[in-house]
Amino acid sequence: MSSISDDAVVLSRLDYSETSQVLVFFTHNHGKVRVMGKGLKKSTKTKFAAGIDLLDIGHLTFSARHARTEQLSNLIEWKQTKSLSGLRETLPRLYAAQYLAEITTRLTEDWDPHEKLFLVLVHALEAISEADLALLPVVAYQRHLLQEIGAYPRFDLCMLCQRQDQLSHFSSFEGGMICRNCQPRHLEKKRLLPATLDALLNQPTEDTCVGAFKTLNYHISHQMGKEPALARKLLA
Repeated sequence: MSSISDDAVVLSRLDYSETSQVLVFFTHNHGKVRVMGKGLKKSTKTKFAAGIDLLDIGHLTFSARHARTEQLSNLIEWKQTKSLSGLRETLPRLYAAQYLAEITTRLTEDWDPHEKLFLVLVHALEAISEADLALLPVVAYQRHLLQEIGAYPRFDLCMLCQRQDQLSHFSSFEGGMICRNCQPRHLEKKRLLPATLDALLNQPTEDTCVGAFKTLNYHISHQMGKEPALARKLLA
């Protein structure tokens, strides 16, 4: 059993007992890790108990047996290093941040390091905590996450005939665009407006970020096998 220290973001938290929780952290150097936190008391209406909250950013120390990584690690110490109180000031910000936590949890593997993605996640949460339109940093993170796991679609050509014009539909199964000539014989597809395609090829704006989000969320849903739970709340 060895002791490991790393910077981390709290992705999810599940009560295991009155004084224990299973926490999922996304760490800078070790990727996603699952940790058993013992002695963590829950707050009540009359008594506050310091603990670890969802979307906290801090420094984590935990013990793990590397030969048995399928087992839960044990929490040794947690120190919050950054407070993003703005995430909880509005529901759109909170839903946006929780959406990022959900797709990161589902689309990354335990103990698979993603140092760059960790920094992008922290930056995205910081941006959301101050954003008037939380969807823009969400779309930016969707793109980074899909690129990091090697699942980013091709939006610049038809995946069936390779032509670069008349691109009209997106297929998650094919991993990219389909042209007008090829789309009639393909069942799984989603029609894209020219403005949405342009946003995905370049940079989404406030006017085009909804279409970009829906398209990337559609692809993420296929990668996950289900739609992220927060997607519809975020759009609403």
